[in-house]
Amino acid sequence: MSGKNILIYIFIFLVVIVPYLVLQILFSSKPHLNVSPEGRNLPPLLRLIWKPLVYLSEPMDIVLKLFSSDVKTMLENYLKVADIKMNLKQLAAASVFLSVSFMVLSVILVLCFTTEGLVLFPVAVIASILGAMYPFTTIQDLAQKRQKKILKTLPFSLDLICSAMRSGIDFNASVNHLVRSDKENGPLTVEFSRMLQNLQLGQTRVEAINAMASRIQMEEFNVFAAAVSHSVSAGTSIIDTLKIQAKEMRRARFNAAERKAARAASAMIFPIVVFIMPAMVLIIAAPIVMQVISSGAGDFLK
Repeated sequence: MSGKNILIYIFIFLVVIVPYLVLQILFSSKPHLNVSPEGRNLPPLLRLIWKPLVYLSEPMDIVLKLFSSDVKTMLENYLKVADIKMNLKQLAAASVFLSVSFMVLSVILVLCFTTEGLVLFPVAVIASILGAMYPFTTIQDLAQKRQKKILKTLPFSLDLICSAMRSGIDFNASVNHLVRSDKENGPLTVEFSRMLQNLQLGQTRVEAINAMASRIQMEEFNVFAAAVSHSVSAGTSIIDTLKIQAKEMRRARFNAAERKAARAASAMIFPIVVFIMPAMVLIIAAPIVMQVISSGAGDFLK
């Protein structure tokens, strides 16, 4: 047996047996934690591995020490905006667990085709990095998608609240009517429902809206929250404030759409130059070249 094959077998032992022994040691001490993933809005893969994450999250303080305070704050904000009920320890545990899992699965898959170390080691390293990055990129993507959904439905929701208040009911009842009328139970409806719960628990209207703004973390909603706070403190009509804010948000969305449309022309330059123009050159030039060669002019060029 060559030394190269011995190194490969040692590597396989490390990536398969050692993680199994570590998981066995961690699972032997069962923490008194809630292992149910229900109601946590977890992505499918994290929901699937939620039970191991609860156990693995206990020793994750060492991993979190590698993160700066700014990175920790950013990750906490992503979890809050995405409405994912996880803590940083569980997120770090997901990163470690998926990193090891992806590495083991990639090694097994590669061994089905080859035992070359030059292929095995790079694939294992790349798979491990992808597994470690998956939880962080997933929560960031979910947070951004949730913010986009909220921004899309916010102007219409403000119009509905404004119309309800004009009919004679107060702000709380108008928001309650909005929550009840939304059959899809979108993210903005969920946030308004939580705001109503905070109002019932004794928070003032300004405090509840500011808490909602801290959960959503959007510039447009922060402007709306500031306008409502100013309206309440100044004693002006909140109906006019809602109407103005809805109009400004529609204008902001229209301006953003115009900017995207303006960038579309420049974004098309790369695919045109790389894919379309070479194909057009081949279509136009190939018959000409073939005609020149068949006519005998090609021998003259030689």
